[in-house]
Amino acid sequence: MGVLAVIGLSLFFLPIPLGYIDLEGTEVLTTDDVIFEGRIRQPVNVLQISSSDLEKRLSRDIRVSTVSVGRRFPFVLEVNVTDRVPLAIVQDEFGYVFLDKDGVVMDSTQSIKKVNVPLITGKRLGNLLLGDSIAGGEIDQALDFLNHLSPEGLKVFSEINIGNPEDIKAYTRDGITVKLGNGSDMAGQARLAENMVGDVKARGLSVEYLDANLASPFIKLKK
Repeated sequence: MGVLAVIGLSLFFLPIPLGYIDLEGTEVLTTDDVIFEGRIRQPVNVLQISSSDLEKRLSRDIRVSTVSVGRRFPFVLEVNVTDRVPLAIVQDEFGYVFLDKDGVVMDSTQSIKKVNVPLITGKRLGNLLLGDSIAGGEIDQALDFLNHLSPEGLKVFSEINIGNPEDIKAYTRDGITVKLGNGSDMAGQARLAENMVGDVKARGLSVEYLDANLASPFIKLKK
């Protein structure tokens, strides 16, 4: 019994390699990142790693949207990460910032020449820092619209203008204007707008604008 106790204590406290970290779900983080940010000493011994502490440390990484840490028999530490991805870009005091689906500032840039996510225009925000969360008003409405587009729909729309809260407009990459009014139901309007744009393109129509009014959607044709 004494020998077994010594062996057990050795596994938990001495720098003995045991098991491995199975990192899944992320295209950004590496196992080395997990070891560094989790302050995991090497050689890696998974019995000496606190799952809750590692989860807490990794959740502070701005690149991480969600993270869960668990264990798999016999000696595997499972780390499942969902990457934070940019949904839109908006102008702030010193340039432009990328927002994720929840309105968290995840990156910044001085140029938008090669940006491939939609712009939120008509409103300039103050000085924003990485990790700041933008919430409230028309920014939430714009994000709500974008969040309810399909992956293909996100590629169709290039901009949503919130300059006039009663006359919000979205624009496709090929110049179609979609009126959204006061954006009272952005989830429904996003789906409707995407369908209307798809229908217009399929039928080869030349339009002045589309009105994604849920009660009475309207297509204004060019004369």
